Amino acid sequence: MKKIINKIRTSIWLYPTIYSLFAFVLSISITIIDKTYTDESLNYVNELFYTTSSLAQAVLSIIAGAFITISTFTFSTTMVVLTMYSSQFTPRVVENFLNNKTTMKSFGVFLSGFIYAITSLLFIDTNKDGNLVIAASVGVIYIIVGLVYFLLFIHNVSTHIQASDLISRLHEEAIGEIEKYTNFAKESEIISEVKLEKIIDKKNFIKIFARSDGYIQEINYQRLKKFAQRYKCIVCLKKVVGQFVSTETRILIIYFEGFEDFTEIVLNELHQCILIGNKKTQAQDFSFTIQKIVEIALKALSPGINDPNTAVHCLKIMGVLLRNLANIEKGYIILKEQNEFGFIIYEAFDFEVLLYDAYNQIMFYGQKDVSIVVAGFKSLRFIKAKASQNNREIIDEYAKHVFNKRENKAFGKLEFSKIQKEFNDLLNF
Repeated sequence: MKKIINKIRTSIWLYPTIYSLFAFVLSISITIIDKTYTDESLNYVNELFYTTSSLAQAVLSIIAGAFITISTFTFSTTMVVLTMYSSQFTPRVVENFLNNKTTMKSFGVFLSGFIYAITSLLFIDTNKDGNLVIAASVGVIYIIVGLVYFLLFIHNVSTHIQASDLISRLHEEAIGEIEKYTNFAKESEIISEVKLEKIIDKKNFIKIFARSDGYIQEINYQRLKKFAQRYKCIVCLKKVVGQFVSTETRILIIYFEGFEDFTEIVLNELHQCILIGNKKTQAQDFSFTIQKIVEIALKALSPGINDPNTAVHCLKIMGVLLRNLANIEKGYIILKEQNEFGFIIYEAFDFEVLLYDAYNQIMFYGQKDVSIVVAGFKSLRFIKAKASQNNREIIDEYAKHVFNKRENKAFGKLEFSKIQKEFNDLLNF
């Protein structure tokens, strides 16, 4: 059910379907008013809005043609934007444009306007001379609303195709998810691998494997917690959101005392708490958003585009994002309350892994560009400003790794001095 809801929510047909149904109902309602309650409605609606059936037919024909023309233009523009997103940025950001509400509402208004006009033409009665109807006036209001949405759509496209605007929106999306995670981590207890072994020592256990291949999209932690309380067990998650799993992958382990019998129905309840799909989502996975920024930087560094300034901007944004994660510690998070018999333990995000995944590809493909290397060290300094002592050491080790790989590159004396200065400033920060 959760998969179906997510698919409907992210579908490009959601708003067009809702708006089209509204237009169809509106057309029928206006037709009923025109055919049944014209005399009564004249007392509430100004005569200016009423037209003859023949004039309404002509107006509605023009409106239907206008809406289908706008829809065709909008569809063509959208295809161009999606092609540009895939070629200049990354295919992963295509859904960011399609899931934008302004874009989808514009599609909905244009399609529903056409449906209203063509349906009203079907129901209109032109046999009676002097028959007054209000359908044309409603259609004129509809086309005015459509033109407003058309302008909003053009403005939306003009801003979305800019790399800086796209990176800014990805930054805002990631910041929201990172804040949720860091706030939750601060309120919870993080334990080490050694302490975890002591907690689960000498307990019976059952390994739970994934039932399908794909990415972990969402985990319902609260439902898992209630499951652990009900059966007085420990549910230990061995994977984090965003990781790829197969049917041979162990995703969690149930630890319990005694001889608890977990039936297939009970295990099905556990599987329903973990949503697995064929692609990554941003619902709980801020690392996926960081990955999109990385791919934009890599595209900018490619010979076909050759835009190092965009890559430098991506490095700055990644430094700001990872700065908010610089005080998280490696280990396992315990989600429980006092006097609980059951609780869940799940793996925390590893800062070292996040750091490596964010910087390694950019620093590798930009190793011959001194501006990229310098921007990378400056970005690492942003992170180090709020890092814990352990994570500061991780940053220093990674910086040494980057510097040593580039020390023997064919940089000039001036270029190498800039790299060395930023490297020394980072270590002494």
